Amino acid sequence: MPQWDVTGPVNTIIDWAEKVLYVAVAVLLVAMSAFVIVQSFRDLFQLNQAKSLTTDLAVVLNDILFAIIILELLSTVVAHLRKGGFQVKAFLYIGIISSVRRILVLGAQLSAGSKLPEATFHNGIIELGVDAGVVLVLAIALMIVRSRNVRAPSLGRVARPPEASL
Repeated sequence: MPQWDVTGPVNTIIDWAEKVLYVAVAVLLVAMSAFVIVQSFRDLFQLNQAKSLTTDLAVVLNDILFAIIILELLSTVVAHLRKGGFQVKAFLYIGIISSVRRILVLGAQLSAGSKLPEATFHNGIIELGVDAGVVLVLAIALMIVRSRNVRAPSLGRVARPPEASL
């Protein structure tokens, strides 16, 4: 009885489907980033004079940094499509940007809210310290990855067996 080797076609179909889904994710990330940037422009030009200008600018800054995070995710997806594998450095960058974003926004909110309850101010200061620690740890991890040029193996891929010779 003949043996059918379907691993080649199955792997090809799975690889193709994976690439199609990554392209779909990339398109969605582009759309999300564009939406956030347009919303940021709208917010910037419609600053509410009834509220604190600092608070409004903190919201715009938060949105802009969120767009940068989305673009970093997009570059990770594009790098995966080009090179394959898991991009460790990109996720460290995203983590650093996310933490710095939170530090900047929280700092602006704390400075704008001059009459905050003491507990809220205290919790905000603790959160700033934790976020600063996260940035420090991620920066050290990034330095280690760069110094060793670490690259994780491709995740989720099925290893293809070598071609059998007759």
